[in-house]
Amino acid sequence: MLKSIILFFRKRRIIKNLQHKIMLQFPDLQKYPTITILIDDNQKKSVKEMECFVKESFKPKRMRFIIMTNSLQEDLLQSDSMFFIDNKDFNKLGLLKKEKEIILKSLFYEIFINLSDNNENLLNDYLVSCINSTFKIGHPKTNMNLHDLIIDYGIEKNDVERLKIIYKYLMMLSGNKNEK
Repeated sequence: MLKSIILFFRKRRIIKNLQHKIMLQFPDLQKYPTITILIDDNQKKSVKEMECFVKESFKPKRMRFIIMTNSLQEDLLQSDSMFFIDNKDFNKLGLLKKEKEIILKSLFYEIFINLSDNNENLLNDYLVSCINSTFKIGHPKTNMNLHDLIIDYGIEKNDVERLKIIYKYLMMLSGNKNEK
């Protein structure tokens, strides 16, 4: 019963957020875009590697990781570059509490990359719909209506390798002849 109530309210909020969708705009990779990456709790062990690759290849002005976690741990601190969302950040209806939703919606980035595979109770879809970005990149396990570009990584499980695939596709799509 509770699960169906959560699904109902999240679906309703996703539809509402889609009505305010920002116009699609392909990012100019030469102008140092701002980047947000959504990851799950089990992917946070490779955050430093992902951060190094993104800083080296994309050369972003700003970069932020949004990490969906079951509970906050002492080893990683929430900072300007890491934004944690845990179970305590949701109300009884399964929606983000107002203060957390305001912070999430106030963040604006040119490129949003969804590396999260967790879509239990539409959590991934709901969070993606809350994020303001001009270009959203997802993968086949995500809701295609919420993303501007869907990239199939194949059998690749390593997050850094996935980011390399995304970077290569973006370079090809932008017409840059220097893709690696």
